[in-house]
Amino acid sequence: MCALNYRFKLWVVNDKNEAIFGDGLAQLLEEIAKRHSILEASKQLGMSYRYALHRITLAEERLGETLVIRIRGGAKGGGSSEVTPFGKTLVTQFRQTQNNIETTLKKPT
Repeated sequence: MCALNYRFKLWVVNDKNEAIFGDGLAQLLEEIAKRHSILEASKQLGMSYRYALHRITLAEERLGETLVIRIRGGAKGGGSSEVTPFGKTLVTQFRQTQNNIETTLKKPT
């Protein structure tokens, strides 16, 4: 018999069972925190700026909380983005939960 492993996908849902947060949005927020730019973060992850902005906006609407503070630039650019403390906490808790599940799944039965 070949070796078998467990795989899982984790996401956070609200009381309406609507998906709010998962690995993709966690990665996006991590990149925004590094690059201070939604555009640069989306490029790094191979997604369009429009899609990245949609993901952030939808999650913020469903959470009722701001995840990213956006400062618009002028005609020459110069805008920036910062992940809010709430957004950072959400990413941290999500990653900790992922790690806990991964550790549990790796334990011998």
